[in-house]
Amino acid sequence: MGKAKLNKKNIGITGSDGFIGRHLLELLEKDEKFNIRCFKGDLLREKDVKDFFKEKDIDTVIHLAGAFFGDFDTLLNINFKTTENLVKIGTENGMKKIIFSSTGAVYGEPVNNASRESDPTKPNTYYGMTKLFAEKLIELHNYLDGLEYVILRFPNVYGEGNDKGVIFNFLRDIKEKGAITVYGDGSAARNFLHVSDACNALENSLSYGKSEIFNISNPIKVSINDLISILQKDYNFKVDHKDENNKLHDLLLDTGKAKRELGFEPKVKGILL
Repeated sequence: MGKAKLNKKNIGITGSDGFIGRHLLELLEKDEKFNIRCFKGDLLREKDVKDFFKEKDIDTVIHLAGAFFGDFDTLLNINFKTTENLVKIGTENGMKKIIFSSTGAVYGEPVNNASRESDPTKPNTYYGMTKLFAEKLIELHNYLDGLEYVILRFPNVYGEGNDKGVIFNFLRDIKEKGAITVYGDGSAARNFLHVSDACNALENSLSYGKSEIFNISNPIKVSINDLISILQKDYNFKVDHKDENNKLHDLLLDTGKAKRELGFEPKVKGILL
């Protein structure tokens, strides 16, 4: 028994009380290979981050904490500066690897049918830009300190317990108002990833032995009009149109690399409502 305990991998998680974090914690706690420590406090406070690493025994950190909404300063603080504190203090205290939850928004509009990891990154939102800053910081510390990393670029992640995103917003408005608002003509397209598949990719990353970036997605292309058609099978509602308000029209990810190298393939193939 003692030997088995010694062989356990020490995992730290930020954002464990968030949507993906809650599901990931439930998944990893079932696996006896891991000792898990959840970050509590403010990632912008050096003392809180130092307290997180005070035992100097965390091998790998899964960094899920972040923000999608807010002005530039807010997003810069929550997406970049928190990562800066975590990586700087972590590498000084024995952290050997970070798994970072990033976004397909770092690409901007796809230059092909779907963005590949080798495509240029030209974010056209503050969210995508601040996530890309964090990615580049992690890559820098790989060069400076030998920090290993796996960066996962997610699309829209949805599922039980989520309280944001287009699927949540549509379902909420249908139930509360009997109507939804669509910005633009509904042709904007996205990939959608069920949270269980996001968690499986994060778990796979723990045993992956190289430093790489992966698109993690269900590759099925779903336009807003497609999503409305899916919802209309179960609900009756009105559709109101307004001018488009999102600079990122399409967010589509090619997942061939993740399938080949990370062994990732989504189990939830369609939209699971």
